[in-house]
Amino acid sequence: MANFAPLKQYMLYCLDRFVERYELRAPFLEIGCGRGDVSAHLARKGWVGTAIDFSDSAIAEAAATLAPFPNVAVRKQDLAEVTGSYACVILWDVLEHIDDDLGALRAIEKLLLPGGQLLVAVPSNPREWRWDDDFYGHFRRYTVAELTRKLIDAGMQPQVFWDFTFPVFWAMRRVYTRIKPAPSIARDRRIATQTSATSNAWQLPLVSRLLQGSAPLWRPLQSLQFGLFRSATEHGHEFFALARKPPGR
Repeated sequence: MANFAPLKQYMLYCLDRFVERYELRAPFLEIGCGRGDVSAHLARKGWVGTAIDFSDSAIAEAAATLAPFPNVAVRKQDLAEVTGSYACVILWDVLEHIDDDLGALRAIEKLLLPGGQLLVAVPSNPREWRWDDDFYGHFRRYTVAELTRKLIDAGMQPQVFWDFTFPVFWAMRRVYTRIKPAPSIARDRRIATQTSATSNAWQLPLVSRLLQGSAPLWRPLQSLQFGLFRSATEHGHEFFALARKPPGR
């Protein structure tokens, strides 16, 4: 559902709340930038940063999205190839695609400036596994306890966890994955991952067009869902985690 416009807009709404409440700052690195929407959102605010992806199709779309923003560099890179230091690293819908997720978190910790922050979005609650997890090439779904342990093992301090799916998007996904037959699924997770940013499992043509086109109507619900349900990490199907590298490291 990450490519579903109302959900994406709500994720960006939450990003703005993270910036306000936890003082996220540039320079930023977005790993697995996909179409470049998140980096473009930050670029509009004047942030300087770098957006990377290892998929040819994703990086082509990201380059087009970010063409008006010279303050953001767009590169085809794997995490292992990245150098530099960043005050903020963004990793949305990426960690679940990485077999050695702890190794990836340790690599990110090395890229963070002392006191720098990681904002990660991951699918949550193993009981929520559905065919779209296979479609997108996921290795796992996380619990708060599991991701907390891995962040600490990687040398970072978890700060807060926010669900961004319950109840509305959680219920929609439950219904959708029940009524829509699973599409053709790549057996190779790397291939599924390469196409995940630019492919969409959320496709019932008429219903999809109506829901996507109604994105502005969802905005009044954002503050309500944020205020009432962001702590519902045990109930939804995806959450944010914010972690900080200790200032002395």
